[in-house]
Parts: sequence; C-alpha cells; structure tokens
Amino acid sequence: MSSKLLPTTRASSNRPSLLLALRVAGVRLRFPLILLAAFLIVGRWDVLRNYWDAITRASTGSRPNPAVSSDTEYFCPMDPGIVSIWPAKCAICNMSLVRRKKGDAAPLPDGVVARMQISPYRVQLAGIRTAPVSYRALERVVETSGTVRDRTDNRVSMILHDHDSIPPGSPVELIVEDAPGRPSVPAHVIENEKPLTLALDGPAEAVGAGSRVTLRSRVPVGSIEPFRSMPTDPPPRRKGEATKVYVCLEHPEIVRERSGPCPKDTIPLARRDLRDNERLNWWCPMHPEVSADRAGESCEPCGGMTLVPHVKTFNPKGQVLAVPESAVVRTGRRAVVFIETMPGMFDGVEVELGPRCGDDFPVIKGLEAGQVVALSGAFLLDAETRLNPALAGAYFGASKGTAAPVESAQVELCPVTGKPLGSMGDPVTVTVEGMQVRLCCEGCEARLRKNPSKYLSKLADQSR
Repeated sequence: MSSKLLPTTRASSNRPSLLLALRVAGVRLRFPLILLAAFLIVGRWDVLRNYWDAITRASTGSRPNPAVSSDTEYFCPMDPGIVSIWPAKCAICNMSLVRRKKGDAAPLPDGVVARMQISPYRVQLAGIRTAPVSYRALERVVETSGTVRDRTDNRVSMILHDHDSIPPGSPVELIVEDAPGRPSVPAHVIENEKPLTLALDGPAEAVGAGSRVTLRSRVPVGSIEPFRSMPTDPPPRRKGEATKVYVCLEHPEIVRERSGPCPKDTIPLARRDLRDNERLNWWCPMHPEVSADRAGESCEPCGGMTLVPHVKTFNPKGQVLAVPESAVVRTGRRAVVFIETMPGMFDGVEVELGPRCGDDFPVIKGLEAGQVVALSGAFLLDAETRLNPALAGAYFGASKGTAAPVESAQVELCPVTGKPLGSMGDPVTVTVEGMQVRLCCEGCEARLRKNPSKYLSKLADQSR
C-alpha cells in the first residue's frame, strides 16, 4: 500500500520547486523581455502600422492614404507648391502629379534661373507688388544729329549719325542747332537711306545746306525690328482647327497635338488652351523662317525634315508685349523677371528685351501675356536667391547651372542632319530596331524611322 503512494508523493514534492524556478526566471528575465519587445515594436513599426491600417479599414470601411514610401513624393511641375505623398491630381491645373525622390534637387524648367517661395508675412514685409504683363502701344523717343546736305523746296536731304533708327513715314521734329533760338520745324521721313530725305511740313527759312540739325522723333516700337517682323492680327480659326495643345513644362519647346510623355524626360505633357491671339503652327527649329499651317510639311533646306508643331503668337496691331522697368533685374549680360506662379512662389525667368521706352521695356522673348510679375521687390527676391541659393533647391528643385566640360576627342553628330548634338537644344533619344539613337531635334525622328538602315550605318561609321 505504501509502495503505490510513493510516486505521487515525489511528484507533489517536485511541483513547488518547478514553480519556484519559473518564478525566479520570470523575475530575472522580465527586463530583457521588455527591452526585446520594445526593440521589436520600434524596428517593425511600419509593418505593425500596415496591419493596423488593414484592420481599421476592414472594420470601418474607410480608405487611408499612406505614403508610397518614406523617400517618395509627388509634385506638380506647373504649380510646384502642390506636393503629395501619394499619386493624385493637382488641385489647381488638374495635371497628374509627377513622382520624385524627397529632397531631390531636380533641374528647374528651361529658362527658369531661380525659384523662391516665401511666406505671406515676408511678401508684405518686403513690399512685393505684382501685376500682369499686357500688350501696349509703346513709343520710343529717338534723337540723332547730322548735317543738311541739300534742300530743294520743302525737301531736305541730310547725313545723320544714326539714320536707321527712324523708319520711313515717321513724323519728326527738325531742330536747327546753329540758328538763333534753335527753331524747330515739323517734318516727316520720306526715305531713310543715305542720305536721309525729309519733307518739311512748315516754314523753315533757317534750314539750308550745311546747317547742323537734330532730329527728334517718337517712333512706335511696333515699327522697328524685331517687333515689325512679328506676326500681328491672328487669322480667323478654321473649322476643326486645334484650340488646345499639350506642352512639356520642363522643355517649353516640346508641343504636341495629343497627350503623352515628353520625348526628353518622359514627364506627362500638360494641356494648355490656346489664347485668342495664338494659333497652332508647324516650323523647322533649324530654319525658323520655314513654317506651315498644317501638319506633314517638310523643310527643304534640311533635306526634307518634317516640321514640328509650335505655338505661334500674334500681337495686336500696333502693340507689343510690355513689362515695367521696375520688374526687370539686370544681372550682367542678362535680364531676369520674377513671375508669380502661385501665391508666394516666384520663378526668375531670363527675358530678352527691346530698347527702354519711358518706364517700360518691350519684350522680345521670355514672357507671355497674362503672366503675373513682381513690380516692386524684384531686387529683394534676386538678392535672396543669391544669398541663400539652397533655399529653393532643397525642396522645390535647383537650377541646372553650368555643366562641367566633358573632354572628348570626337564631337557626337546627329546621324540625320550631321549637326553636333546640342546645337539644337537638348538631344532627343529614340529607340529604332532595338538601338537607342540620339538626335539633334525631334524633327529628325520621322526621317530616321523611314529609312533606319541609311542612318544607322552612319552611326557605325562614327564609332569607327
């Protein structure tokens, strides 16, 4: 009887010792276990958060918007202040946001030399005022001196220092320098060839051969070059003519009739509605004088290169695009204007200007009507970009700057035109028969695809 109870007694005697050992182990290991749990939670927080989002989404039916990754964001090239952590559309222009790496110093669009974003408080503190660019009838006061060569009745021929600055038909004021009281006579220009010929519109007894005179004229800017050669008064729109185009915000020279990626950087093209004074045209980037009003035409000087689309702007008759003098910042050889692309964000754009006319400059290239520019405070914006050039580059992108020269023993040529790559802007890369080919411009692509063997053989000869 006692022998049968012996195992039970031993088991009951070992149980307290086992419980004591577990209790001691728990006391000694609780701090390492707590630290291990903390490290696991911190190290795998993203996984745990994903599980939690999945559980809450299933239970509440809501859809959270997590970031694609911790180092990726999406921005709008047209309105760079619009940034998102997930794919979306811009709330301003309705363009699909473009993916980029956070903090990536992406190059600014062509023509933009600086970008600055400042708070509304700093805008008010700096006294920055803005106004849209518009067309105006500007006049330029021109004075030039010379000597009267001959006079016949009311016609006077003279030799001037700068006769080309006064176009034919311009009304002038003829001032006789060596006559008492310096009398002035109204006149108008008949011919501006050497010698210049005037028709006197009033009595001028003091004007004779050998008289020293000064001509003063108010010349309309629209009558001098290059504004005289700019197209004016757009033709009526034809039936079915395009009223919108798709452009690349990084490369403004890229224009298409349909949506798609930019051939230079694959960024989606943005839609832009044509203004009343704009028409879709086709031209040759190498020979701008060759143009057409329909697709499919070719450039004969280039040997049949297909013309590419571009937007042709028409000035109102007698008017030119004008920007106030206070908005222009002179930086050595170039002129910069700061455009407000969205509230508090300014892009410094290089512009080409004509001669100053009072308080305004006529614009040759670089601005469009309706763009809002900084009238006052432009120098403060320019100084800020120079004192702190990384302010815009750290988040919104930095200027391309000047690339370091690359030493090369041979200049790479376009296989279609034979021109050096880069002579027509950034080269275009296309894939033909499984081979990537670099072209000088997009107009060469059609000829390359039509006869690839002819031009691919030239690449082989270049490599040899």
